[in-house]
Amino acid sequence: MSNKRPYAMDQRAAAVEKTRGQILQAAYELFLAEQYEDVTLERVAERAGVSKQTVIRQFGSKDQLAYAVVDWQRPHEEAARTAEPGEMAAAVAVLVGRYERMGDANVRVLALEDRVPAIGYLLEQGRDSHRQWIERVFAPYLPKFRGAAYERRVMAFYAATEVMTWKLLRRDFKLGRKQTQAVLLELVSSLAAQTRETGD
Repeated sequence: MSNKRPYAMDQRAAAVEKTRGQILQAAYELFLAEQYEDVTLERVAERAGVSKQTVIRQFGSKDQLAYAVVDWQRPHEEAARTAEPGEMAAAVAVLVGRYERMGDANVRVLALEDRVPAIGYLLEQGRDSHRQWIERVFAPYLPKFRGAAYERRVMAFYAATEVMTWKLLRRDFKLGRKQTQAVLLELVSSLAAQTRETGD
């Protein structure tokens, strides 16, 4: 009898965790595809195959669910942008691939940054993650010592690879994916060449 109880508790914990994952995945897909205001807990619950009350019990509110989605998704997002340090062409290809999937959603939420705390958190985490990616992937082309020159170069790489740069090329100027990728690669290659020339 005592052996069965822990097993039953483990099963229940696994079921709860599975349900939580379903809700997070459903919310992530809806947030990615639609305006934040249009996503409701009812629709998240329907997509996840659970009741609205289950979503509320797990997360409380839509904003709290959004916070949880950000924390849940960040490791997946960072893993999906894997590129070896110094491999600029591969890094840009990976980045453009992510923007093709998520760029429009990222641009949509920028307008809500000052109005929705959860969106502010999302963007703060996204910017921090992108900066870490830049410092790792473009490490060979950054100044050896941290300081003003280092910060300027990181920010230059950031501007060259930021989602709004992708949006400007891909959506505003309507360049194709390959053209957009080529422009971004030219930008980061120019920055890398400056490092070689100055010996920073």
